[in-house]
Amino acid sequence: MRVADCVPLRWAREGEWQVLQVCPIADPDPSIVRETGASVLVSHVVDSDFATVQAASVDGRSWQCALSPEMARSYGLPGEWIGDAADVAERAAAWAREAGLRPDPVALRAALVAECDPLAEDLVLALLHALGFRFRFGEGVVGDDTAGLEGPAV
Repeated sequence: MRVADCVPLRWAREGEWQVLQVCPIADPDPSIVRETGASVLVSHVVDSDFATVQAASVDGRSWQCALSPEMARSYGLPGEWIGDAADVAERAAAWAREAGLRPDPVALRAALVAECDPLAEDLVLALLHALGFRFRFGEGVVGDDTAGLEGPAV
């Protein structure tokens, strides 16, 4: 996956999966599914107050949500972005199972209804864990080796 118009902060891998934390200059595009040929989850954290999340699979399964939903509402994020936690949890768990992960439904629902305390970035990590990811983040900034990363992306 190419990282364009972003400042890489840290990354991690788990098998074929990778997670890349960047400071974007432009919003990331979930069309990464076409570029990688694999399932993708994209999150955009706003001022460390809330995060939007979009996920899609090669087979067309998709879902979206906002983490820290009350804070997202206070920013004026539309209700359809926030979604119903039970519905989002069900669709997210199905997406994760399709992607070969083992989601934790209780932790998933908890991540979807939690408010940031203090940072929305922590909720993104909680969501990844609830979906079944077990990333170990490396130290420092991602080097030039990220330009050609392939495989499922988060």
